[in-house]
Amino acid sequence: MNKLSAQIREEFLRFFGTKQCVIVPSDSLVPSGDETLLFTSAGMVQFKQHFLGQSKDSFTRAASCQKCFRTSDIEQVGITIRHLTFFEMLGNFSFGDYFKEEAIAWAWEFLTNNMSLPEKRLYATVYKDDDEAAEIWSKILPPGKIIRMGRETNFWNMGNTGPCGPCSEILMDLGSKTGCGRAACGPECDCGRYLEIWNLVFTQFDRQADDSLKNLPKKNIDTGMGLERLVAAVNGKKSIFETDLFMPAVKHAGEILKVKIGAENISKLRMIADHSRAATFLISDGILPSNEGRGYVLRRILRRALRQGKLYGYNKPFINEIVPTVFKIMGAAYPELLSKLESIQSIIKAEEKKFLETLESGSRVLSDFISICKSKGTATVDGKTVFKLYDTYGFPYDLTKEITFENGLVVDEDEFRVEQKKAREKSRAAWSGSGEKDTTFYSILSKKTGDTSFVGYDNYANESEVLALMRDSEMADELEAGDDGEIILSSTSFYARSGGQIGDRGKISNDYFESAVDDVFRPTGNLFVHKVKVLKGRVKIGDKVSAAIDLEFRKQVSRHHTATHLLHKVLRETLGGHITQAGSLVADGYLRFDFTHFYEIKKDCLTKIEKKINCIIRSDLDVRIGNMEIEKARNVGATALFGEKYGDIVRTVSIENEDKKSNYSMELCGGTHVNRTGELGIFKIVSEFSVAAGVRRIEAVAGTAAEEYILKKEEAIIKTSAALNASDSDMMVNKALKQVADYKRLESENVSLKSKLISAKIDSCAEKVEEINGVKFLSALVDGADARLLREASDHLKKKLNSVVLLLASRNENKALFVVSVTLDCVLRGVNAGEIAKEFARTINGSGGGRPDFAQGGSKDLSCLENAVKEFMKMKQGEYLLEGKQLESPTTTAPHDQERFA
Repeated sequence: MNKLSAQIREEFLRFFGTKQCVIVPSDSLVPSGDETLLFTSAGMVQFKQHFLGQSKDSFTRAASCQKCFRTSDIEQVGITIRHLTFFEMLGNFSFGDYFKEEAIAWAWEFLTNNMSLPEKRLYATVYKDDDEAAEIWSKILPPGKIIRMGRETNFWNMGNTGPCGPCSEILMDLGSKTGCGRAACGPECDCGRYLEIWNLVFTQFDRQADDSLKNLPKKNIDTGMGLERLVAAVNGKKSIFETDLFMPAVKHAGEILKVKIGAENISKLRMIADHSRAATFLISDGILPSNEGRGYVLRRILRRALRQGKLYGYNKPFINEIVPTVFKIMGAAYPELLSKLESIQSIIKAEEKKFLETLESGSRVLSDFISICKSKGTATVDGKTVFKLYDTYGFPYDLTKEITFENGLVVDEDEFRVEQKKAREKSRAAWSGSGEKDTTFYSILSKKTGDTSFVGYDNYANESEVLALMRDSEMADELEAGDDGEIILSSTSFYARSGGQIGDRGKISNDYFESAVDDVFRPTGNLFVHKVKVLKGRVKIGDKVSAAIDLEFRKQVSRHHTATHLLHKVLRETLGGHITQAGSLVADGYLRFDFTHFYEIKKDCLTKIEKKINCIIRSDLDVRIGNMEIEKARNVGATALFGEKYGDIVRTVSIENEDKKSNYSMELCGGTHVNRTGELGIFKIVSEFSVAAGVRRIEAVAGTAAEEYILKKEEAIIKTSAALNASDSDMMVNKALKQVADYKRLESENVSLKSKLISAKIDSCAEKVEEINGVKFLSALVDGADARLLREASDHLKKKLNSVVLLLASRNENKALFVVSVTLDCVLRGVNAGEIAKEFARTINGSGGGRPDFAQGGSKDLSCLENAVKEFMKMKQGEYLLEGKQLESPTTTAPHDQERFA
């Protein structure tokens, strides 16, 4: 019997609902339950506090269908029938409630009764010492189908110490044609014949430092079953890619690339389908392509998918075209995708265009290096060079191998793998989570204090009780005058920073004590933490206090928050529906709004946006706050933010149209706002610029901040007019333009003269080249040159000398400046301008760095410069060269106008 994936997903949740499990919605791919993780990789992640006994939720049973993302098997995606990056994990959980008996029985019941999987093809593995699980399984399966396995496969550990426990896996035999063909092939074999369907983890022990195991006071259940694998098994498919979760995307990719779905193409098309799904959901959860962290992983999978099209000779963006197909497959389960569809496509398309340009420049660099190898008669391309292409240009390794092979060369793959491993270890070391303060302390504290009651939407002051005090990150019995600390109250009028809005300011006091509140944050749940400076007296736990916010501060922040809603709406009206908020800061002094867009917004367009917002302000429209079910809010068009997780009931902020029958704007928002748009007074855009690929930023002011901004501008105009002796604005502009033109002309003449003098000196320096280990080095001190002239001089010398490692330094305006420039042939041999710059900078008490081919730096200390330049040749050049490799001059001239290393 065939079943659609949507039916199976729904049936799983319904089944465990009948087992008194609370059905919990999927968390974001950006984990909310564990800040140390890059991505949500399993269903249990959002229940971390439940397993640790730190959650305030009352339920002890749960089930979910969780969006997950992993890259541990990324190289296998598309090649095997079961590996994925993005997948959905079906899971049921117990937090000190039911245990092995129920977990095993329910899993078997669901698979055999509800999913109708054939019992004769199912097996169970248990941990070798888990007699309890084996005994339970013996009531269901014959002994020959219960396999005991070791710690490597059937014992779960959280770490070297702490909660742990045995596992039991349910496997399905896909048939002898799928496996290795050996007569001894069984569930222990990893050939792929026995597919893991469901993993049941029994967390029952606490591992001690001496490796001994103690029983946990409360035993937990954590199970995980890949929806994709289950759908394939239920429908008799040998591959997860043959199911309705993938086939539409696989077919669509084939149609775009004009290739047939066959054995020679299927792995590439599978990878495209998987990576298209992953990119769609990663962006939907607020992740944007970048060069670090989550954004880098997103960029990597997009480039891997696009690369497959390149192999078919398809040189245009196409992944973005598959996004609507992904929505057709997944939209029913994840309706939030609909409102983000246009933005997701735009972001992916921009990234695709960027990578296609990268491939073009990388191809040129590779071509140059191949020419060098051929001229030297070298048959092997060293792995370090190949990795530089991969890491610096994003040039695919497989493509490098293919091109070098076509040119009669081979890649040193072992050396490449070594470099790749080094980079991975460096990347892991660099990732330390989100950078957020560890919330475990506050989670434990909140169980003692309970939630803080927030009454600040309608009250600007309230009476409260002190529940806890902290000083220097530790609990305190009291705070006294001069202390910086934290106060937790039973109730508060202070808004805690959230959703981009900063926390309130104000005072907490009583007759004997006064403190200034300079920030409020919410580390976990509804626990409000007030950061204070005690001004007088002392406060103790249990004291009654008055909490009063700075009302003018709140009003100004509220003006800016409402202004961000107006800006968001007007941007969508003016630039298009692809505009989506990508971040914000709502403060008293200004507002910052990040949004998805790919081009600079011209001045006339910004003026149009500004005028439209001020028109709405003058219309004095009502701003209404409401609460409604999340589905109803979506249905009436409320805007939800990328990456935000919402509950069943959401708070809405609506700006009504003048007819009061419809809304001009409606967003899901927990921030503070004005009552009418007229309270904003005036809105003024201060700046607009790019902050990342496909993300622009507008900074703006409203209310009193806008008044202050305009007054400062007016003051500057008055002073400028007086300095130019101009009586009106037209005269002032004309005089200013003439002054600027005259200045530029004189500056140009001065630069030209200085350049000629420096060029003459540089030409004489070219004769002082020294050769060390087959590499030409040149250093020179050229006083009076600024950074631009030093760069021009370095380019001139590189062209003249063809192959060189160059250091040029200058004393200019009481500062030492220098550049290090390296020709491409030297870079590909391992010379690194950035490393040389760092080393040289240390000798002049300065700083420096840059790319492998070009770097620069400087210092305020002029005393060491001249001697440092003279001593440059005595530095440890060996650190910048590949040991044992002499660099001979290539017969072809290395390009000097090549794209710089990023």
